[in-house]
Parts: sequence; structure tokens; C-alpha cells
Amino acid sequence: MSHTKHCSRRPTLREEQGYLFLCLLLLGVALVLQHTAYLLMLAAAIIGLTFARSTGKRWLLTRRLLILSFFILLSILPIALGRGEGSSLWIDFGGWGITKGGSVQALKTGLHCLASASSMMLLLQLLPLHRLYTVLRSLGTPKLFIELIELTYRYIFVLEETAGQIRLAQMSRLGYQGSLSEKFQHFGMLLSRTFILSQVESDKLYLGLQSRGYEDEGLRSSSHNSTESMNHFPLLQVKELSFHYEDGYEALQGVTCTIQRGERIALIGHNGAGKSTLFLLLSGLQPSWDGEVYLHGQLIHPQERVALRQQVALVLQNSNYQLFTPSVEDEIAFGLKNMGLREGALHKRLEELLTRYNLAELRHKPPHELSEGQKKWVALVAVLATDPEVLILDEPTAALDALYTERVLDLLEQLHLAGKTIIISTHDMELASRFADRVLLMEAGKLICDRKAPDLWSDSILLKDKHLPQPWAWRTRTHQQAPPRPIRTELPQYHLPLFLSSETLPILLVGGGKGIWRKAQGLIERRIPFKVMAPALCDELTEAARRGDFEWIPRAYTGISDVGEARIVILGIGDAGEELRFAKELEATGYLFSLLSDATRGNLQFGATAHKEGITLSVHSDYRLPEITQQLKTAWSETLPDGFEGRLQALSQYRQALQEATDEAERARLRQAYDKLKESLLQDTIHDRTH
Repeated sequence: MSHTKHCSRRPTLREEQGYLFLCLLLLGVALVLQHTAYLLMLAAAIIGLTFARSTGKRWLLTRRLLILSFFILLSILPIALGRGEGSSLWIDFGGWGITKGGSVQALKTGLHCLASASSMMLLLQLLPLHRLYTVLRSLGTPKLFIELIELTYRYIFVLEETAGQIRLAQMSRLGYQGSLSEKFQHFGMLLSRTFILSQVESDKLYLGLQSRGYEDEGLRSSSHNSTESMNHFPLLQVKELSFHYEDGYEALQGVTCTIQRGERIALIGHNGAGKSTLFLLLSGLQPSWDGEVYLHGQLIHPQERVALRQQVALVLQNSNYQLFTPSVEDEIAFGLKNMGLREGALHKRLEELLTRYNLAELRHKPPHELSEGQKKWVALVAVLATDPEVLILDEPTAALDALYTERVLDLLEQLHLAGKTIIISTHDMELASRFADRVLLMEAGKLICDRKAPDLWSDSILLKDKHLPQPWAWRTRTHQQAPPRPIRTELPQYHLPLFLSSETLPILLVGGGKGIWRKAQGLIERRIPFKVMAPALCDELTEAARRGDFEWIPRAYTGISDVGEARIVILGIGDAGEELRFAKELEATGYLFSLLSDATRGNLQFGATAHKEGITLSVHSDYRLPEITQQLKTAWSETLPDGFEGRLQALSQYRQALQEATDEAERARLRQAYDKLKESLLQDTIHDRTH
């Protein structure tokens, strides 16, 4: 039976409940049936039905049944063994052997086991695991029982992954290559190390559970302070915060800092500096601390730390610690349920999140089958489902490929624009430079530096002293004390006639006036994506934004920290002095930029560009005469006749065929056709207009 047939219609909840009762009935019959022949027929029928309902690779199911049968055989052998006379033994080993009565009992026991286990395998073929939990909940099964099953299921895969990594490490150091006793010794080391690490893993899994509201109340508690009064206080504040572990290790020593709403902060420092401990405290995941922690100006005592968990979400470095349910859908729903959402409201919010974050296709996928990037993405969305005010990420791009690194950073940018406060820890100074407006530097449990990002990155002496690399953009200066390179004031004599990919050079237009609109028009005509940052837009830009021609960031530009992923910046804020100040900052850090107030002071100028009939024309004047270049662009583009692009495509095909042809006669024919069409094109566009 094909997979398509199975998946053409999803069973209703009542049908799924019927599947569960059917398999439980088969299990009950398998346990109580005593007739050997009937047991054999029942086991065969269940196995046959299991294969008939299999939608995956049947060889996997066959392997599972063979392994199951092998262990059942090992378990029933002692039942068949006994002591007796030679006539009562089928196989005699000197008074001990396999007895006839024992063999019958062993066979019956084995069939009981096989039929029972097969009925559970059939259940998993009829009901995916994530649906089985849903059915159990619908039948009123105690919540604690279901959660224990879910966590056990997830922990099995964590242990399997841990054991697999240890075995790979052993084999990379020539393990399992000696005698049989040495192999058993190595296997024993594997088991012992897995057991030790499992204790550590279980603690981290518990932290992951807490970070997702596992022990919190059903609904987010309302603050006693009004929103208006809360805005008068810092979002988070710690004073003389210290923390000691049970072994006496002092992880934090007198940390004091204030975190305002909407900040983007990078926490940096070497391993053991106290970054992770600070994150656990800020997110309410440590049971005690010394010092003071304030949320919205209200002092939070350790026994009240649930208030921190309800407002501050932590995404751990290893996503496996935060993913513990059977499916992606259940991961997202976990936090929503802890917020008190049920039934219709839960389903509506769940569908919104799955659609918004492109997870609909993965909704039924078990988390352990996801890639590292997908795991990180799901873990991030799972904590965002609870709508926290503060998002803390421990090494957000660790183990991610380029695709998911960009996806995560783009999402963080969107969250920042939506007003979220975001704090990351990282050893990647390039990432910290790209992301953060403010940087906290920790060393040996102490906060030794709290500065604006440009101030810290320009301090190469401090970075060198702390053995931290300076971001590339800040290493472009010729001397650590040298001022930024002066912006050219003379008229540039040469221009590089390049057509560059807009995908690798994102564009930011700063300002919302008519000048920016004129720049935006050309980009819109060429369908080049760009962003506009301005508190307000002129009518033309407003209409274009409404059409979705570009992304509008509705706030004022404050400096290089607002550039984000852009590599080309056009300044048009209407204040020549401010534009020059911003331009100096962009020049010093290696960006491409232009000023509407004085185009000669930038390192980039736009040409008057037109695209028609497969030809792009870009016209530029050395004398800042846009009215002339616009007229020339229009006049030259009008010389291109209708249908010109189709003839260009045909000419291109002739050229490709000519390059690939090996037969001389064929090459001669193609050359003649190519030259004829080329001359025709030139005759229609150039020669006719020059005579």
C-alpha cells in the first residue's frame, strides 16, 4: 500500500481513538490467550497488518522485528532449560537440557511477547507518536504520565547521540581494533562515560524545561505596576550580583548593570568568565543569588524568580536541551499551553506561528531528526511563542551553516525593530560587531567593561590586552590611535563601470524626503530590494511602502549601529552637518555610501539607469548634471526597437551553439547565421541612426 494512500486523508480524532482501543484490545488478547496455535495466528495477523500499514522503508520494520525476535528468543531460553531423564529431554547435556514441557511453555511465552510487542508496533504505524500523545490527552490521561513518556522518549535520543559521539571519539583514536577483551574494555568505558555525561545532560535538559515555563503557572501573572509606570524604570537591573556554586567556585562577583528596553547587547569574554551563569540568573533559572535583581523597577527575590522566567526567555547554545517533545508542533504548543491557551485559541496561535516562521512543513517532524540549523530555529520560535520582553541567546550561531546563520540574524533584527530587548553571548567578534549597539565584557566573574559598541571596537589596546580580536571593519584603520581617514572633497576623476549583485550588497536609504524618493525610484524600477529608515515618509514613499516596494524602518538613523546588514548607505536626512558626521563614520568602517547634500563627499554615485529590451544603460556625468544624464538615458533607451530582446536571445543562443560545435561545417553555418543576425541588430540600432 502506498504512502500516498495512507496520507490522502488524515484520520479524525475519533478514528485515532479507535486505533488506540483496537491495539489495546489486541494487546489484551495477546496477554490472556493460552492456545498456542491461536497465539501464533494472532501474532502473524498483527505482523501482517503492521507491514500493510507501513508507510516507510519496510526493511527497517523487518530489522526491528528480527531484533525483537532475537531478544525474545534469548529471554525464553531459560524457560526451556530443565533437568530430567533422557526421555524427557529433547536435547540432553548430561542431565540438563531442553525439556519438552519447557519448550512448549517457552514457545507460548515467546508468542505472548511477540504478539504483544507487535500490537504496539502496529499502534505506532497507525498513530504517529505526536498524535498518540494528543489522543491520550483527549481521553483524559493524567498530564504527568504523558509528560513523563515524552521526556523519556526525548532523553533516549539524547543518550543515543551522546553515546554515538563518544564512540566516534574512541574510534578516531584507534579504539575497538584490538583483541576481544580490549573491545569489551572500550565498550565498558563507553557505557561508564555515557552514564556520567547523562547526569550532566539531565541537568541541562531540566534547565531547558524551566526556560520554557515547565514549572510556571498556567497564565502569565499580571504585574502590579501599570505599563505607564513600568516605563519609568529600567527593564532589567542587577546590583552587586554574585553567585557561588556548591563546590565554592565564585562564578559572579559584584556584577552591576542596567538593561533598557529595546537594546541590542553582546556579552563577550573567554570561557569561564561567567557569561552563562549571568544568563541563567537573568532568566530566573538559578535558585539563589547574592545581590539585587530588579525587573521593571521591582526587586525580585530568588523565590519569586518565576517572574523573570515569564518576561526573560533564554535560548541555550545546545538546542537539544530545549527540545523535548515528540514533534515540532508540540514544541511550539508547549509554551502556549503554559501560558494558559487551550483549544481554539491554542490552535489559532499555533497555526500563526507555524506559518510566520515557515515551520508548517516540519510540524510533525521529531526534533531529533532536524538539522542543527532547524533545531536552533525551532528552539528560538518555541521561546518566542511565549512573547517574552527580553530574549537571551547563548552563542546563537554556534554550529549553524551560513543559511541558518543569516535566518537567525535576520529574525533578531526583526525582533529588535519590533521593540524586543535582545542579549547574546558570543566568541565571534564579527558577529558581535554586526549585531550589538552595546557590549559587556566579562572576566573571571566580573563585569570589567560596559561601553557603546563603536567605542569598544575602536579600542584596540583594550581588545589586545584581553586577547580579543578586533572586528575586521575596525582593523582597516592604519594605526590604533589614528583618526578616521578623511573623506575626499575633490571631484573624483575615475569611476569603476561595474554592475554588482544587489543580493551581496544590501542597500539602506536614510531619510524619507523627495531626494530619497528619487533614488528609490530607480531601485524600484529594477526590482532591487532595499530598506528605508526614517521616522516619516513623503507621500510618494508612503504609497510605495504600502505597495510593498521596500521595507520601511520607522525610526531615525542614529549612527553605524543602525546599518545592520546593509553594505550601501544613502544619506538623505536633510541636514548637511549630520550627513557629514554619519559619512565620516561610514568611511572609517569601509562602507559604500553617498550623501544627497554633497555627492562629491561619498565614495559611491548612482548613474541614471534604464533597463529595456534586455539592455541596461547607466549614464553618469563627471560634472553633477543629473538633468543631462537623465535626458541622455531616455534618448538612448528609446533607440532600442521593440522586439530587440528576443533577437538578443537568439544571438546569444547562436553564440553558445558556436562555442559548443565541433564539426567545421556546422561551425561555418552557425558563424554565418550569427554574423548576419548581429549585423541586422546593429543596422537597426546604430547604423540607421548615424547616417
